Amino acid sequence: MRTLNSPETHRNMGFWNEPTQQAILDTEVAIAGNGGTGNMFGMAAARLGVQKFRIADPEVFDAVNSNRVMGARVDTIGRNKAEVLKEDILAINPDAQVVTYTDGITPENIGDFLQSADIALNGTELTMPHLGVMLAREARNRKINGERSPLPIIDVEYIGHAGQGMVFDPNSRMTFERFMDIKSFDKNGNDIPLDDLELEPVSASRYLAYLPPYGDLKTLEAIQKGASLPSNMIGAGVAAQIGLSEVVKIVRQRAGERGLRPTYAPSVRWYDAYTGKSGETRHPVQSHYRHLANVVLRNLTHLHEPASYTTEERAARGDVN
Repeated sequence: MRTLNSPETHRNMGFWNEPTQQAILDTEVAIAGNGGTGNMFGMAAARLGVQKFRIADPEVFDAVNSNRVMGARVDTIGRNKAEVLKEDILAINPDAQVVTYTDGITPENIGDFLQSADIALNGTELTMPHLGVMLAREARNRKINGERSPLPIIDVEYIGHAGQGMVFDPNSRMTFERFMDIKSFDKNGNDIPLDDLELEPVSASRYLAYLPPYGDLKTLEAIQKGASLPSNMIGAGVAAQIGLSEVVKIVRQRAGERGLRPTYAPSVRWYDAYTGKSGETRHPVQSHYRHLANVVLRNLTHLHEPASYTTEERAARGDVN
């Protein structure tokens, strides 16, 4: 395992100190979902010095992943995403400890997945909200040696050339379910079974505090009709870096070092690499609709950027779901 004396860590210091780097070296990260953000987050975390990983994803790479996922290459098409990320991390640090879960996170393995983790990244899709709920419940209720030992969850999203992120404090009343407006408890306060949450819709106003002003409303119309959410390397990369910087904040806080406070929900922060604009809000729903109004106005005044994503345009190039 690497230490402070390993040359691979030397250039990290200068903007943080040895106690912070040692805390990073000692941190275990659990990554649920290895798409564009999860994959890049994992490889970048390995370069920061994280050496212990648990990685879960049941899917295999296909050609459409190649535009935004570093691990999607000609030689990895058809292979499990978690296994490919494990290989890429070990290519960065052969001594890293990486455990994979090729069935994804499940009720049967979620306890083991988070058992020794210090931080979790939620890279699951909100079209399957029961996965995020499962992760959040276990993070809040985890026990080690019979004692409650919850852990924070970093949640990141991306749209266009922008990413956003926040941290769910397991001891806060602002839970993942409350933030996403997922009704996960019955009238008696008991957990609703995960199977009953699989088709629970999550409004975009809950998870996208920011909408890019250059967005084409025809793209939003196509998504509402069932088209896949478009994505690119820029947005995925920004989201991954936001998530990674939250790791540094959490680690510094745990190590007792002076530093910025993590972006705890309901606060959300975003950065758009295309416009150069960034922001943070404690009122993400209002922020969503404010940005949406701007997108609508720019479309009505023809100031948006056409995106070629109508049903007809996608069909003409063979892009079908």
